[in-house]
Amino acid sequence: MSLSERSYEEKRGFIRMRVDTMVTFTKVDGKERYEGRCRNLSGAGMLLETEKKLESGDRLRVTIPSEGPDFSPLDAVVEVVRVTPLPNLHFFRLGVVIKKICN
Repeated sequence: MSLSERSYEEKRGFIRMRVDTMVTFTKVDGKERYEGRCRNLSGAGMLLETEKKLESGDRLRVTIPSEGPDFSPLDAVVEVVRVTPLPNLHFFRLGVVIKKICN
């Protein structure tokens, strides 16, 4: 399927894959570890959910564990570009852009 044949939602350079996996992350300038869930992933970014309140512009080191011995965990530096509070769930939904793959 070419870019011109995709639906409106998928007119982007990288198709989003729905995932539901745990992630760990730290702020690039910090040491405290946090947890969350990755809800979707593309070659350019991720959608994360976490209890930790973050701000647009925060840089994080995110690790997504591997599901098997044949694959390395994904270790990346990302930048938060969107924060959406989910008050009923006491979570935040974070749109992040991948800046660097570290492994």
